Amino acid sequence: MYIASKCLFGPAEVPGAAELNAAELKRIREAYSLRRADRYTALVVGAAVRAAQGVEVAGTGTALVTATAFGPHRTTFATLDDILDYPEDQILPTRFSHSVHNAAASYVGVALQIQGPTLALAGFEDVWFEALELARTLLAGGLCRRALVIGAEERALLTEHAHELWPERFEAEPREGAAALLLSLDLAENRYGELKLDRTAAEGPGLFYFGGSREFFESLERVEAGDVLTLHRREPRRGDGETML
Repeated sequence: MYIASKCLFGPAEVPGAAELNAAELKRIREAYSLRRADRYTALVVGAAVRAAQGVEVAGTGTALVTATAFGPHRTTFATLDDILDYPEDQILPTRFSHSVHNAAASYVGVALQIQGPTLALAGFEDVWFEALELARTLLAGGLCRRALVIGAEERALLTEHAHELWPERFEAEPREGAAALLLSLDLAENRYGELKLDRTAAEGPGLFYFGGSREFFESLERVEAGDVLTLHRREPRRGDGETML
C-alpha cells in the first residue's frame, strides 16, 4: 500500500504531531458542527480531516476504517453512571448514541462525505495493525480506490490508571492522540512511501493504545515517497495467569 496522506494528532512531545490542545479541539468542533459530539469523536474527526486535506475522498471510492482499544470510554462510563442513577428510559439519548464505537466513524463520513465501505474496529490485540490489514483487503478486493484508516484513544479515568492496573501491558501512562493514513494501491499516489505489513510478532507497547510501535510513528513522520515503511504486528507482554481486561 502507498501512503497518499498522513496525520498525527497528539501531544507536543510526539515528533511531528499536529498539536492537540483545547483551542484546536474547539476549532474542530466549530468547523464541523460537533457541538454535541464527545472528545473522542473530535480526536477522530480532527485527524481524518487533516489527512484528507488536498485529496478528493468524497463519494464511494474511499473506504473508512476506525480503530481503537478503549473507544469513547468517557462517554461510555458516563452512560453507565446514568443507567445506575436513573431508569433506563430516562438516560440521555445523545450521550448513549455517542457511547458506541462507530459514532465517530459516522461523523467522519458526514464531514468528508465518504460513502464507501465504513467499519469500526475495537480490541486490545493490536487493532491498529488489524485495521491497516483490513484496509489492504478492501483495496485489493477492488471495493475502494483509497482507504482512510484512523486510530484514536482518549485520556480518561481508566487509561490514566492503566499502568497501575496492568503494568505488564502498559509500561507508562499511554498518550492520548490519533493517527490517520490515507492509503492506495496506485503508485501515482505514493506521496509518503510504501507501507508493508508483517505479521511477524514483535513484543512491546505502542505509542498509542492501538498498537503501532513508537519507532513506527516516528518513522511515519520522516517517511518520503521513495521509502518503504514496515509495520510489525505487536504482541502484548503477558505474565503467567494473566487475563484480558
